[in-house]
Formats: sequence, C-alpha cells, structure tokens
Amino acid sequence: MKGKKSQASPLRLRAILVDDEPLARVYLSKLLSNHQEIDIVGEAGDLTSAMALISSAQPDVIFLDILMQGRSSLSLLPMLETIDRQQSVVFVTAYDEYAVRAFEANALDYLTKPVSPERLAKTIARMIKREKGIEPQSSGKGNRLVSEDLVLLREGALSMMVKVLEITAIESDADYTRILLADGERKERRVLVKQTLSSWESQLPSELFCKVSRSLLVNKKSVAKMERKNLLNWELHLEGVKKPIKLSNLESKRLREAL
Repeated sequence: MKGKKSQASPLRLRAILVDDEPLARVYLSKLLSNHQEIDIVGEAGDLTSAMALISSAQPDVIFLDILMQGRSSLSLLPMLETIDRQQSVVFVTAYDEYAVRAFEANALDYLTKPVSPERLAKTIARMIKREKGIEPQSSGKGNRLVSEDLVLLREGALSMMVKVLEITAIESDADYTRILLADGERKERRVLVKQTLSSWESQLPSELFCKVSRSLLVNKKSVAKMERKNLLNWELHLEGVKKPIKLSNLESKRLREAL
C-alpha cells in the first residue's frame, strides 16, 4: 500500500495596512480578504503608529500609502532596516506617471489608486513567488529614464525622490556614488548612495548625461562653464555646485564635444 503524499501547507503572509484614509484601508482590506495567502494583522493611520505596529506585529509585507498627512512615507524605509525581520513593502500611490516609473525603475512593488483586483492579484502572486525563491527581486534595470522621471535616493536615515534633471553630476566612490544636486534656489546638496556609476549610466538618459571619465557622469544642462587652468588641467563649474571639478585635457575635450 502506497503511503499518502504529504501536502505542503499553503504559504501565508502576515500583512499590515498603512494609510491615513480609513476608507482606503477598508477598501484594500476587502480586496485582500479574497486572497487566502494574506493575513491582515494590523492597520495604522500614520508613520509613528506604523513603526510601532511593525515592531510588535512583525509582518511579512507592508501595504504603504506613499503620501500621508502631507509627509512622504519614504522616511519609513531606513527605519525598517533596524527591524530584525525583513519586510516586503508595496507602495500604494495616487501619483502621476513619472512616480509610477520611479517605482518600476527602483524595483519597488506598487499599486495605483484606486487599486484594481487584477493588479493586486498580480502583485500578490509575485510576492509569493519571491518568498518561495521562484522569482528573485528585480534589479530595477530596464528602460532608460527620462529627464522628468523620479529616482529614489537613500543615504542612512535620508530617503527622497528627485527628478533626473535635478541631478547635476554623479561621482564614483568604490561601490558607492555621490549624487550632486541643486534645488530650486541652486543650493548644493550631496547624497552618497550604494549604487555603482555603471548602473547609473545604464539607467539615465544618454542625451542628458555625459560620461566624462570612469568616475564621473555630468548633466550637460548643468554645465555653467569650463576653464583651462594650465596645459594639463581644466576646471568644470556646475550650476549650484560651489567647488569646481578638476578635469584632464581628454576629459574636458570629451565633455566639450558632448555639449
């Protein structure tokens, strides 16, 4: 007599909903009730409550509204790194097409409001495959971004999304890159992120960015001027960046030809 094959228990994911709109949480909860793989173990209406709930409930997945009470929920991401249990985050957004492309470019799971049952089903199916090791986390590499697209920058406790065109230059620093930014008042800001220069080069629009050297990408629209200092060196001045960047003759020629 043949023995009975043991049936593996279905994978179930513990989830929490974070949204400052109670009706939005009710609607999403109703949609999720149709998926036996998801157990809702809590809800939060603000980021402070969400962090406390994450620590106590230890969820597998967080459905997170991207903007609550006028505050970006991206600030929650660095805090998650202090939690022992690793969570998946699904952003729920009413943002425009550029923000959606940002989620795709940065390999973030997302749902657009109003959430459709079909889109939710696809997201859950992908999460289940990832949990089972069938589908690896996306690298975020794909179609090139355009100047109005948003990119996610994370440095320690800082998380922010900026438009591609706001990046004035990117400098390589081993496995990291230093992102030079200028705000509306052309004030300088530098953000160190764990991403290689070659990765940025594959994503950013080639018509906007020039690879000046193995360690430098420059936004051509941010170039203020280039000055020759001597027979061997030039100085590159970028809009909103106080300190000029030193270039060799070859590097300056490469950039001048690209402008």
